[in-house]
Amino acid sequence: MPPITISYIKEKWAHAGFQKYFRNIGWLLVARVTTFITSFLTVAIVARYLGPENLGKLDYAQSFVAILSVLASLGIDQILYRDLITHPEKENELLGTAIFSKLIFGIFAFMLSITISFLLGNDAILTILIGICALTFIISPIGTVGVLFNAQVKAKYSSQISIFLAFFIPALKILIVFLNKGIIFFALVISVETVISAIWYIYIYIVRFGSNPFLWNFRLDVFKQLMRDSWPLLLAGFSGYIYAKMDQVLIMHYIDSATVGIYGAAVKLTQIWAFLPGLIITSMFPAIMNAKKTHFSLYAKRLRTLTGITVGITFAIAFPLYIFAPFIINIVFGDAFSGAAPILRIYLWTSIAITLVVLAQHYLIAENLSRIFLYTSIIGAVANIVLNILLIPQFGPQGSAWGTMLSYLIVVVSLLIFKKSREGLINVFT
Repeated sequence: MPPITISYIKEKWAHAGFQKYFRNIGWLLVARVTTFITSFLTVAIVARYLGPENLGKLDYAQSFVAILSVLASLGIDQILYRDLITHPEKENELLGTAIFSKLIFGIFAFMLSITISFLLGNDAILTILIGICALTFIISPIGTVGVLFNAQVKAKYSSQISIFLAFFIPALKILIVFLNKGIIFFALVISVETVISAIWYIYIYIVRFGSNPFLWNFRLDVFKQLMRDSWPLLLAGFSGYIYAKMDQVLIMHYIDSATVGIYGAAVKLTQIWAFLPGLIITSMFPAIMNAKKTHFSLYAKRLRTLTGITVGITFAIAFPLYIFAPFIINIVFGDAFSGAAPILRIYLWTSIAITLVVLAQHYLIAENLSRIFLYTSIIGAVANIVLNILLIPQFGPQGSAWGTMLSYLIVVVSLLIFKKSREGLINVFT
């Protein structure tokens, strides 16, 4: 690899392809940073206004719906992304099949959400919140058009709506607080956000791309092919939501909504900045893949460097938050959420485990071992449920935080079970 000099950068910048990809990543970065800033400010205001109990109910409804969202999305976006790049001439049948399939399964998931809520004996408010949040299953299929934007390296359109929503949605939430409206209005904001995104995507698709959605068509053979390729991703995605959301669902079952709200406050403070390691990994991984084509030692070196950088950054953020957890919780959320401090001190280290899991996922994809990631994800999801069931009754929300962190570590350790991943990791990291 040549040294990074001013002349080298100028030479690369002169290349149109480099500029296209650089601008594409730039738009994504701006969108994520903007969302990070506005989310941090809004979380504190909304949490203080709702209080632990109402915040817990809203978090529970979102977590409940998120677990079923995998059924509505079918996990086909990555396969669709690949096929739109490989076969751009099949745009209408690919988009049409994906969107209509998601709509059908989205309606089913919407009805299933409400049915399960009734069967669980949730009160009327919780069922209404779940129903409102689940409306996104019916609206969001239109957002699949965004996969086409990314496939054509035009992420600026997706990023533009993300930047707009990063200001509009927080402003809407603050307005709800100012008008002293109830928890139902905050759930409606989730659906409003999905509606605005859908309208924007269709507008761009028609006006900027000059395309006609009436040309979309559903083909059963295309659906079968998409599902045949995506089912491992569907299961892996479901496992991922188990990690991220099952803890709050089980806390609601074993304890109450106020505890869910306190636990959710700790989770939010971790998740707000957790995108950073993933963004670094996504940005740097093409260079690692290119090195793999030419020289294994350079590939291994870059992979070790990436691991050191991302884990180091995660630790550098988590450690001061750990030290000042009680002070930070009090400043951001207020005295009502003081119980979130010990939970935060545990959950912060989950971010390091998540970083390792994301690194493992990219490594397995690079080694064409994505099937192993599916197996380890299932192992981790089962471990997450079991650990939460065992630890929540004994240790409360702190037990759930420990269970979630340990389940991520189990995923990483389980890579050593499979011979191919074990041998590959030994070759790279020794």
